Parts: sequence; structure tokens; C-alpha cells
Amino acid sequence: MKPENRHQAILYAVMRHGYVSIESLSEELGVSSQTVRRDISELDRTGMLERRPGGASCRTTTINNTYGNRQVEDIKEKERIGKAIAQYIPDDSSVFITLGTTLEVIAYALLERNGLMVITNNTVAALTLNKKTNFEVVLASGYMRKSSNGLVGESAIEFVNGFQCDYVIMSVGGISEADGHLLDYHTADVSVAQAMMRNANKVLLAVSRAKFGRQAVVRVAPLKETDVLFTGDPVPPRLAELATGAGIEVIAA
Repeated sequence: MKPENRHQAILYAVMRHGYVSIESLSEELGVSSQTVRRDISELDRTGMLERRPGGASCRTTTINNTYGNRQVEDIKEKERIGKAIAQYIPDDSSVFITLGTTLEVIAYALLERNGLMVITNNTVAALTLNKKTNFEVVLASGYMRKSSNGLVGESAIEFVNGFQCDYVIMSVGGISEADGHLLDYHTADVSVAQAMMRNANKVLLAVSRAKFGRQAVVRVAPLKETDVLFTGDPVPPRLAELATGAGIEVIAA
């Protein structure tokens, strides 16, 4: 494998997991530990990641992966989660949908349902859901973030506060391994999601397993404020423990 390809693979692994060990990278890439150490040192010098004892981690908790990379990240797992949520939500329900590429995938799965009323600030999900003739899709007002095409701001929050939905389907940038707190990267996104949580009867959290232990700078809510966790199978043991302790139903897809 060429050095530039190894570097890309290492960066992707770090973005996905937050921290990766030299041993695991050596096994994954099929190269020696010494080669991985040299690659990590070079990436550390260029500021792409941070060299840590025994491995490497993200240098910052303030910047998310690029939108294009997030669209393909854990795509099969997201599709399974989407199918599980579509099976969970009954026809003729009202649903908030937050921002995120996971929600864009879930939107396709929800086309299997009938009679949904969807309130969202996710323009990509809205366009998908609007294809269904018996869906009513209501799009929030606000300014559009270039990184996600999502609508945020005070007008978006005020708009959300005008509704009371059966469910909110949401995702986050990371979940703290220490206490299970939900984390994300942008206060504007988080503020709208928090408004949806306050105005929903049931909170459905959809996250791929890679989000567990991933760090981000903005605190969204404690895990206990969600009702059902949809994630990949097998569920990380520590995440299962935190969910059980908070009395949250876990559905592994």
C-alpha cells in the first residue's frame, strides 16, 4: 500500500473511532508497527491527527468529518438502523427529524410508512420524504448551513416550538464513554435538536457504533433524556451498560 493510501486509511480510522492503536492499524493495513509509527509521526507533524501513547487520536473535538465522508461512513449500518426505525414508527405518526447524514439514510427507510407528518430542518431528508404522496412534510425556516444544507437559527427554533410531535428521530456526533452524554459539533445544530426533543413525546436516538466514545465539543443532552437507542449489532458493552442504567430501550440493527 502506498504511503498516501495508508495515511488516508489511518485518518479515516481516527475520524471513525476517535482513537486507534498502532497494533490495530498494523493489523488492518497489513504493515509493520514501525511503519504505522512513522506514518502517525508524519501525520502528527502536519497537524492531521495527534500522536498518542500506543496510537493516535483526533487533534480537535471542534471539527467534524467532511459532509461527503459522513455520507458514506458506516452506510450499511445506517441502512439497517433506518429499517429498524421504519418498523418501529407506526403509520399516521408525527415526527421531528434532525440534521445529519444518518437521518438522510433513515428518510429513505421511512418511505415504507404511510400518512406521516414530518417536521424537519434537514433539507435533504425533506426532499426525500416529499416524494411520498401521503406524507405531509413541513420544512423549518432559518439560515442554511453550507456544511450540511441544514436550516438553523432562532427562527428555526421558534418554528419547532410551534409543534408537538409523537417522535423525534435524532443523531449526534458522539457519545461520551464516561457518562453517556450526547455530544455534537455546532451549537446552532444542537439548539434546534434540543427544541425538537422538548416538543416530542418520545426521543429516538439513531447512532452507528463508531459514534460511541467519539468526542465533540457541544453537550446536547444526557443519554437518559432519550427513550430508545437504535445502533448497530453488536452493541458496545459499555454503551449497553449506560443505556440499561438510564432505563433506555436498545434496538440493535
